[in-house]
Amino acid sequence: MSDSSTIDTALKAPMTRRSAIRTFATAGAAIAAVATVGRAAAEHTSQKYTVSSNANLRTGPSTGHAVIAVIQKGATFTLNAKAQNNFYGVNYKGTAGWVYAPLIVLAGSGTPDPVIVGSAKTTASVNLRSGPSSSNQVLRVVPKGATVQASNTYRNGFRYVIHNGLAGWVADQYLAWSPNGNPTGETFTTTARLNLRSEPNSGSKVKLVIPSGATVKALSGTANGWREVSYKGTAGWAATAYLN
Repeated sequence: MSDSSTIDTALKAPMTRRSAIRTFATAGAAIAAVATVGRAAAEHTSQKYTVSSNANLRTGPSTGHAVIAVIQKGATFTLNAKAQNNFYGVNYKGTAGWVYAPLIVLAGSGTPDPVIVGSAKTTASVNLRSGPSSSNQVLRVVPKGATVQASNTYRNGFRYVIHNGLAGWVADQYLAWSPNGNPTGETFTTTARLNLRSEPNSGSKVKLVIPSGATVKALSGTANGWREVSYKGTAGWAATAYLN
């Protein structure tokens, strides 16, 4: 699918050997470099590999080749000696095919998925990608207004999310953390000086500081340990531990 009809924040760049290695790292791959995988394949080891997200097994080393099967995240396979166009030849359940290299990780060595903290809506049609850059594979196009489960994990302008059961990365600027933003009629009192933040995490921008004992209006957005509130006309996110 062409990217011309969808939105990404990062500029496209040709996939060089160096950028391929960077992509492995940002996608959370446990393979240190392309050379490492190539060496294991050349030696025909029995080392098991998996994918960081569901991946297509193709008849050839490009997205233009037919899909033989979909390898589920966690399913294992071995590599062969073939490497071309940022794809690796693999053997999966007795079938030979090609898998997009940045998705390949050593089985049993992957890092845990980022923690989902709340939901957000897309403000435009946006690519859901296999990693946090516009050079990563497009898994699907998420339509405008779709709800995604969003995490605190943010890299290179992209955020890790889950859309209809499929995990990936989307351009963060096209996510709105407030699904509705409607007042609920509830009010809270702050039990300490409290940061009102732009997103439901402690690393996001502080819009203002709410004084202790202040009354805030509850809005409809909720996240893990956070509540969307309004204080003197400014909406944002406050830690629920300091709301009474």
